[in-house]
Amino acid sequence: MNAAARLVNQGVLSKSFLASLLLTQAQIILCTLVFALLASGFGIIYTTQETRSLHAALQHNLMDQSHLHVQWGQLLLERGTWTMQARIQRIAEQQLDMVIPDHKSVVIIRE
Repeated sequence: MNAAARLVNQGVLSKSFLASLLLTQAQIILCTLVFALLASGFGIIYTTQETRSLHAALQHNLMDQSHLHVQWGQLLLERGTWTMQARIQRIAEQQLDMVIPDHKSVVIIRE
């Protein structure tokens, strides 16, 4: 006889004790459902945290976009200032000694 059979014969282990150690189908289903519930809960926690962090990143990017839009507007104003006709004419006259020709010195060529 093996050791378990001897213990059963001696009364140390009863058949009801051995049967109680085996899980019933209902207990297996219950354990599976508890595990699924815990996994689902942790999944919800992870998803919620990920959503919060992505939302914070989105808000940060929107703020950066707003600042860049303001900077772009300022650069457009600066470009407009640098390309004003009066400024270009003044620089041409002062730095390059250019002058606007009078109408008598202008020659029109017609084909």
